[in-house]
Amino acid sequence: MLATAAPAAGLPTDGDRWAYEVKWDGMRILADVHEGAVVLRSRTGRDVSATFPELVDLARAHADVLLDGEVVALEDGLPSFAALADRMHVHDVRSARLAAERTPVTLMAFDVLRLYGVDLLDRPWQERREALDRLQPSGRAWQVSPVYPDATSLLTATREQGLEGVVAKKRTSTYQPGRRSPDWFKHAHRRHQACLVVGWRPVERSGSGMGALLLGVPGPDGELRYVGRAGSGLGGALEDDLKAALAGHEVARPVVDVPRVDANGARFTHPVVVVEVRHLGRTTGGRLRQPTLRGLRPDLEPSDVREE
Repeated sequence: MLATAAPAAGLPTDGDRWAYEVKWDGMRILADVHEGAVVLRSRTGRDVSATFPELVDLARAHADVLLDGEVVALEDGLPSFAALADRMHVHDVRSARLAAERTPVTLMAFDVLRLYGVDLLDRPWQERREALDRLQPSGRAWQVSPVYPDATSLLTATREQGLEGVVAKKRTSTYQPGRRSPDWFKHAHRRHQACLVVGWRPVERSGSGMGALLLGVPGPDGELRYVGRAGSGLGGALEDDLKAALAGHEVARPVVDVPRVDANGARFTHPVVVVEVRHLGRTTGGRLRQPTLRGLRPDLEPSDVREE
């Protein structure tokens, strides 16, 4: 179940009908604990259990439970997407263990979908939340994401603390797997957009390194549109990971209409790699203003990318 962007009027403020949680800056995960084992699945259903070996401790918490939550990497008490991005693409068991020692993650659980063999999808959020609150987190593997009664205060606090934003959830809502529902609203303090890489421009004069990515996002009609180029945040390990992910996907011509000023000297690819950027809004032509790369999103499929 996914949240819908809050309307222009803002989040609903009726605390009797709605509850409010922190919007965590991480990777959405379903953690399925059964018979002493835990299986972690990304939003796309991919098994990422090997990526986060420290979450194996969830198997010791309860005999049978299915948790929905966000995996976060904390730095100075705040979620760091950059730190998490360095972990998301690691699948080798030994490398993942080393990465877990350097940058451990925590599952911030905010929903329980099955408990002791009982399916809770059709139960109202309030009932599911009460069941989640009765579970006791063990060790550092997971925490229960707190719930707050007042939207305005939480919006102010999360903005001042540099947190991602706030999610409002209707207390009577059932859980609708895979659906973007108006029973959950999200308000982000910072603007983020998942984008498809449609090409890249080499560093001027060197011709080998990546100077900027060319980005596309499907519009409301589903047609892929060019939204600009992003070079800020590119380099180092991210550049190496991008080159590996894009290998074998080159095409002779761009798959979208790229302006000549951006297309000259560029190399083009099929839109199969997803990255996330932070930006300052959009121009009247739909381009992202001052986009900054945050990292690869291997947890998302190209079909998951939509205009935020």
